[in-house]
Amino acid sequence: MKVVFLAWRDLANPLAGGSEVLIDRLAAGLTERGHDVTLVAGGPVGERPYRVIDAGGRFGQYLRAPAIVERQLRDTDLVVDVANGMSYLTPLWHRRPSVCFVNHVHTEQWRLWFKPPLAAVGRTIERSVTPRVYRHRLFIAVSPSTAEALEGIGVDPNQIRIVPNGVDLAPPAAPKSAEPLFLTLGRLVPHKRVDTLLPIWDRVRAEVGGRLVIVGDGPEEARLRAMAGPGVEFTGHVSEEEKQRLLAQAWLLIHPSMLEGWGLVITEAAAAGTPSLAFDAPGVRDSIANGESGVLATDEDDLTKHWIDLASDWRRRSELAIGARRRATQFSWDATIDRFLEVADEATARRRVASRGAPLAARPSAVPLRAPAVLFGAAPEVSIVVPAYNEAERLPRSLPLLLDAARRFDSEIIVVDDGSTDGTADLATRLLADALRPSVLRLPENRGKGAAVRAGVARATGRNIVFMDADLATDVGHIGDVLDALNTAHVAVGNRAAPGSVITGATQSRRVIGRLFNEWARAVTGTDLADFQCGFKGFRAPVAKILFDLSQVDGFAFDVDVLALAHRIGYRTVELPVRWHAVEGGHVRPVRDAPGMALSVVQSRLRWANHHSVAAIRAAAGRGWEREDVAAALTALLPGPGTIIPWRQGAMALLPFVNDPDAARTAVRLQLEQPELEVQSARLAARHLLSSTGRDLRSAIAAA
Repeated sequence: MKVVFLAWRDLANPLAGGSEVLIDRLAAGLTERGHDVTLVAGGPVGERPYRVIDAGGRFGQYLRAPAIVERQLRDTDLVVDVANGMSYLTPLWHRRPSVCFVNHVHTEQWRLWFKPPLAAVGRTIERSVTPRVYRHRLFIAVSPSTAEALEGIGVDPNQIRIVPNGVDLAPPAAPKSAEPLFLTLGRLVPHKRVDTLLPIWDRVRAEVGGRLVIVGDGPEEARLRAMAGPGVEFTGHVSEEEKQRLLAQAWLLIHPSMLEGWGLVITEAAAAGTPSLAFDAPGVRDSIANGESGVLATDEDDLTKHWIDLASDWRRRSELAIGARRRATQFSWDATIDRFLEVADEATARRRVASRGAPLAARPSAVPLRAPAVLFGAAPEVSIVVPAYNEAERLPRSLPLLLDAARRFDSEIIVVDDGSTDGTADLATRLLADALRPSVLRLPENRGKGAAVRAGVARATGRNIVFMDADLATDVGHIGDVLDALNTAHVAVGNRAAPGSVITGATQSRRVIGRLFNEWARAVTGTDLADFQCGFKGFRAPVAKILFDLSQVDGFAFDVDVLALAHRIGYRTVELPVRWHAVEGGHVRPVRDAPGMALSVVQSRLRWANHHSVAAIRAAAGRGWEREDVAAALTALLPGPGTIIPWRQGAMALLPFVNDPDAARTAVRLQLEQPELEVQSARLAARHLLSSTGRDLRSAIAAA
């Protein structure tokens, strides 16, 4: 594509901030991928890997930029109108596709920057004119807070797409400072509210001592220097290397801003292993996971209290530092560029359809507004796995119902085609076209329902994993019940015999054989469950990964094997009443299949004693490290759903579905990132884990 960005400032501008960094990373990333990118921005401008055109001064650029585009860049595929408060109102003068890119809605900032008459004009254009001019085109927001603010000025939610910031993830550039060191980083401008921080610092310093280092420059610098008391240092603008060193050394990043689009510096601090303390402000609350990667304060007194408490509690700071690093792993510039290209494709396709006269409202939105986890690269709340074998007749009815139910959650849907011969995979791909995270896996041959679910669990990225039959015999409304149950349990299973269950359509013979099979399964496995075979079960993701990697049953009896393993390890399992209707045309024939399933239950117990094993990473540390500290370090260094436990002189991380070469490479990477640890790859044998000698190990895994 040929893409033109219209922006108020280039990265070379002394007042450049997070917005300019984001646009630069997008433009450079698109250029690296072969797209033709031009930035038209107010001066001064610098040399970039993409073309940059100086559009003139602070206000004159709003007249010159349209002329530059129409004279030199008329054949562009997409114009990205970066609205820094004031948009370029591109649809009024450019007929080809455009999107309005908004970091944040300026609201009260207008009065901080301009005198009343000019501030009123800017506020009117932002709140009234831009939404109307762009009413048939897309808006890009950088966070849910920005999206919500756009809705507040009248933008239709169906027009809004979210493209998050990324971050560069590398080992911290320096160790933590031995003395208390707190960092504030950003432009010294009114809405950053650094002036509110200085009186607070006087109170904090009296309790904990140390230094407050303020990095950045801007029009407020002279006033702030005059206000500053002891222990405050101003560095002005620093190099990228120095910034990374300070971010790594700091105990906390203190961020007093009243409003952000996202808060890029917060994510950069998190990547350096430094948590943030900030006011609970729009944008800031999106970049900080409160209580996990940092702390949000409600007012100045609250911020003062948290600052003193965190400065005095190294263990809590360490927990937040680990959470901050984990939070940073959820973002990358590659993912940001991928997401931007998705929106760009939609914007150009949307414009082509609109030019043929199709009403905009009649076209479904490709990406719903509210799905922050996938838009930020984070794990969805739930992965829904649907095994399917020759289900082309039933999927047109069941998948739309599942898709509708899944939209109520931050979810991904994974359909696993178990070697079908009727076009199941192609049909599923078409039916899931509007899903937020559709995934269709094709197994090369029919291997059995257990193998299909196992493949889906291996692919799943959600924090919880639910699998259900393609016929939706169990009411999809129970997905929420399972997620609620998984707040306190490791495994939640549908129980058609539980009080409150509603069962329809089942024949008497099916009921009898089902009861007999469940009695047999309980006797063989020693598991006190009433319904092994209901095709509706949920797991916390780390639990599902371990259980399905250990399970070797490919056929219909896989449920029994997985639940027996869960019981053996000590995972908490709960049964839930369900609404269930027997659907005709299923692949299970109770009379025909029951004997083979019963035999599989016995065989599965024998398989536990074979040489199957799970990949693992073992880490030990020298003097001064507790086992819990090593486990916390592994948690920070290994993003994603995993099981990490304190073990022996250090910690162990289980890596289900990871092969030996990948585990070895991971161990090498961890050793480089944390030289104080002694890291090596290993295998955890099922024979040991499930034997009497593995009791302590099972207890640790179940407690993780």
